[in-house]
Parts: sequence; C-alpha cells; structure tokens
Amino acid sequence: MRRQDGFSYIGVMVTLVLAAIAMQGAAVMWQQQSQRTNEALLLETGEAYRLAIGRYYESTPQPVKQYPVRLDELIEDKRFPVPKRHLRKLYPDPFDVKQGMTLIIRDGRIVGVHGQSLLAPIRSTGYQESQSGFHGAKHYRAWQFVYEPNTLADLEQAWVNR
Repeated sequence: MRRQDGFSYIGVMVTLVLAAIAMQGAAVMWQQQSQRTNEALLLETGEAYRLAIGRYYESTPQPVKQYPVRLDELIEDKRFPVPKRHLRKLYPDPFDVKQGMTLIIRDGRIVGVHGQSLLAPIRSTGYQESQSGFHGAKHYRAWQFVYEPNTLADLEQAWVNR
C-alpha cells in the first residue's frame, strides 16, 4: 500500500496544471477578441466623427468654410435658425471609455480625431480608401480620422457601401 501514496496528489496537480494552461489560452483568445471588437468600434467612431466634421464644414452658411471649434458644435450646430445635428452624441475612445477621442486641431479648429491606444492594430488590410494611411500603423494612435475638403461625398458613399 505504501507504493501508491501520493498518486492522487500528483493526479490533482497535473489536472490543475492542465486547467491553468487551458485558462491561459482562453484568456489570450478573449483579449484578442476584445481588441478586435474595440478596433472595429474605433473605425466606426472615427468615421462618424470624420463625417460629422465634414458635414459641419460643408454646410457652413458663410462663403468661407469653417471647421468646428468644439465637438459640442457637431451635436448642435447653432449657425442656423433651426440648429442642425451632425452627430447624435460624443463617442468615447473604445480603448479608453473614460476618455473621449483626442482632437486634431489646425488653426484653432477641429479637423479630426484619433484614439490614444498604443496597442498594435490586429487588422492589416481591408481599410476604406479614406483610411489608406492606416496600413502599417504601429499603434491605434496613428489612425487619424481627418476630414479633408471635397471628400465628403466620397466618404459618405464609402460609409454606405461598407
């Protein structure tokens, strides 16, 4: 009977090691899926901001087109007798929901947004034409959603066709 002492203990230890390895693999898969979800949300959020900034710019009532000074102007554009809404609400950075998107400012006005995450993107292909600069980006922070004039129709068409 002495020869079998500890056999159950070793069996339990092997089972625990196997369970830990399986849980570690599941955690890695969950983290990667979570990152893919946040990546897709970042693309949607960034495009929503880019389109809203474009609509704001293109609908400027004066002859000289202007970008918004604050993001709130995208929610309620008071330059008209009846305020326009270019965006429903301000969306957070999917990788850091406590923080909004970081603004890209030119001449004191908002021309675009980008996230803050320094994670390396998973997606390497399949970007829209307006996102051609995203290829080879080292981190999500490099994904800049900037509205360039005369591209709004192209952006809206790409958004509808996606």
